[in-house]
Amino acid sequence: MPVSMAGMAAVTGGSAGVPTVSGGAGAAGTAGAQPGTAGSAAGAGAGGTGGSGGIVAPPVGGAAPISGAGGAGSGGAGAPAQDAGPDAAEVDPADFAAGLHELFMRDACTGEYPPQPDTCIHEQLVEQEVTFGGEAGVVYDVALRVRGLFEPTTISGAQTPLPQHPYFKVGGTVAAGDWSHWHIEVSDPPQTYWLNHYPSTAHIIYKEDFEATLAIAGGAEVVVRVIDGNDRQMDNAQEGLADRRQLIEGVTDEVLDGQMLRLDVVSVEAR
Repeated sequence: MPVSMAGMAAVTGGSAGVPTVSGGAGAAGTAGAQPGTAGSAAGAGAGGTGGSGGIVAPPVGGAAPISGAGGAGSGGAGAPAQDAGPDAAEVDPADFAAGLHELFMRDACTGEYPPQPDTCIHEQLVEQEVTFGGEAGVVYDVALRVRGLFEPTTISGAQTPLPQHPYFKVGGTVAAGDWSHWHIEVSDPPQTYWLNHYPSTAHIIYKEDFEATLAIAGGAEVVVRVIDGNDRQMDNAQEGLADRRQLIEGVTDEVLDGQMLRLDVVSVEAR
């Protein structure tokens, strides 16, 4: 808000009275009557300056000069102070990742595969694309909680930023293309984050629950994706196996076939 200035009022002094009769008393000077100008900004205006007394010329005959009364200027009225408008609501950086929060993606079974009854036929590509918010040119650290029921794949040449969660890999390439590889691909800065790396592949479904931080720039495209090189996957709904018929607590309330992923945004911070 601009600082308020006091309103200033000014008046002009009364004009001098002029005698009309030789030897008589001079007529009273005209009163200064112009009001002070209203204050131009918030705050009380200062009082107007009083008009100066009108002076008449001495009359013939030696009578004393008579002063005209000056008019009092009226105080400048200041405009009322304006209330400051409500502060703009603070932006929660977590809103930039709203498309990733509570994201649930499932690679469902589309048919049975009798030669391997613990597997099922499925789509070989499932993905969801999200545009990240935020300011262009700013990179954000996005902490995600990752939960899933996945078969294993193998990633080579990748980094392992979380030794306690070695199935989370950054960078590298797929070394076991015929096994479902679940991952998050970020356009800027360009990077791939793998979610289900294991040293070897097998007919097993692993249950994962961990937190990982991804670097995502404002306006980047984020693709959550699973790809499989063949048309079969491990089926969570298969009965009689210790690693099957699992739930993601708080997410799935019944056994679902196929495999699945749930993401939740924990925090978003600008670097």
